[in-house]
Amino acid sequence: MKDTDRAEKTAQEPVRPEKKLRTPKKKSNKGALVKGMSKRLPVELLDEPSFKDGLQQIMRDYAGVYALYKKNKLYYVGLATNLYWRLRGHTKNRNRGKWDSFAIFRVDRVRYLKDIETLLLCVAAPPGNKVSGRLHRDADLTRVLQRIQSEQLRRLKRIKMAMR
Repeated sequence: MKDTDRAEKTAQEPVRPEKKLRTPKKKSNKGALVKGMSKRLPVELLDEPSFKDGLQQIMRDYAGVYALYKKNKLYYVGLATNLYWRLRGHTKNRNRGKWDSFAIFRVDRVRYLKDIETLLLCVAAPPGNKVSGRLHRDADLTRVLQRIQSEQLRRLKRIKMAMR
């Protein structure tokens, strides 16, 4: 092809607008903490040897939170680094016979386990848990809010006294 032919051909082609560059999608934070969960499973599954092997395999290198249910109501919330043996323990301890199904939640970061359990205990207050989970003293906002409330009450009293 000659240079003149090439010049004529490009002159005849329509000018296309430049394509806008796509901005890359932000990576979702979904699943950053909870790496897996189950639906409610019957307690009888814990007696199955294949279930034990399967649970230990999928929970390898993960800790987790578990929930015990009596019929459709939450009975107990706990945390464990070995979920199978923790659940088996609940079939033999003071909770024996008080629950009939369970759910497990695989957590990636062990350091957050206690905080997750505390949050669940404070929100749900399951009857089987004796301890209700505690936050660090600085994380307890109740004291701060009570201080704000008492300060507001003092201000209102001063205003009331000034208006007399």
